[in-house]
Amino acid sequence: MRYILIWLNLPGFLALSLSTPRNFPVESATSNSNPSYPLSVERVLEFERNGHICTRCLLEDSEVKSVKQTVESAFLLLEPDAWRQSARVMLEGVEDDFGLPLVKNFEDAADCRAVLEEHDVELPFLQAMNLWRNDPKVEAIVRKFGKTAAQLLGVESVRLYQDSVFYKRVDDGPTRWHSDLHMSPLDTNSMVTMWLALDHVPSQEDGGSALTFASGSHRDFALAFHYDPRDETNDLTERYAEALCDHGELRPGDATWHHGWTLHSSPPNELDSPRLAFTVSFIADGARILGAEALKSGETIDDEDRASYEDWLCDLEPGARAEHRLLPVVC
Repeated sequence: MRYILIWLNLPGFLALSLSTPRNFPVESATSNSNPSYPLSVERVLEFERNGHICTRCLLEDSEVKSVKQTVESAFLLLEPDAWRQSARVMLEGVEDDFGLPLVKNFEDAADCRAVLEEHDVELPFLQAMNLWRNDPKVEAIVRKFGKTAAQLLGVESVRLYQDSVFYKRVDDGPTRWHSDLHMSPLDTNSMVTMWLALDHVPSQEDGGSALTFASGSHRDFALAFHYDPRDETNDLTERYAEALCDHGELRPGDATWHHGWTLHSSPPNELDSPRLAFTVSFIADGARILGAEALKSGETIDDEDRASYEDWLCDLEPGARAEHRLLPVVC
């Protein structure tokens, strides 16, 4: 893995220079072959301590092909939305020759792609969100993992927050450091995201682009209080130098799980084939919406994913429980 410098758009999380992350020991292929099978106490404690774990064979070989076909078909229908999302995120703030916001001047996906290429934008991936809302087969898939999510969060019941497809094309760039909760309008510590490999992902040493995690960063409460997130000169390399790690090679059906506050990123895709991953984020039933002032603050939330939550957020009061038909209970 080559050295890269990524700026963190998080409260208190700024520059972090990546060296090659440590690999966690590879579990046996039968470590969690049934997504409803209870995790051991040791695995739950590992998640609590590090903020991430890997579950090998979360899907059986016989299931992977069907799930991949379902997810790919759903993604193709939403691919135009993925290009519009990329244009909004990467070109927000850019103006055209008339001083108008560039991203508001086109809706067609082909136009989005053309203007991104015109501005020489390096995309980290294409992302389509909430496939489950339009495809009952996808909804059935995401519900399979609710019990595991509840175990990791130590709660009795969880709600589906969102699902996403991350399609990392050949030569797509690195994914910046971020935490999922910072990109949500939620006032909670109880979120977990599953990252499911649907293609073979080699180890990062062999050019793979699975997630890298900063272990323990979900418990680093002091960071946001002592570092100015607007000061891009702050370098946190030493803070996390010994904590960077990944889970090595991932086979189709393997999955990693990370806490909502765990910092994670991924390297560029330097292989000669694209990488398809499916993610599902869960929140504890009872989680609440941020208060009115926090929702208004441009520093509280990174609104990159606002297309995912704007359809239900407008129906709920600030500070209310996150209860909505678009946030269904799945366990």
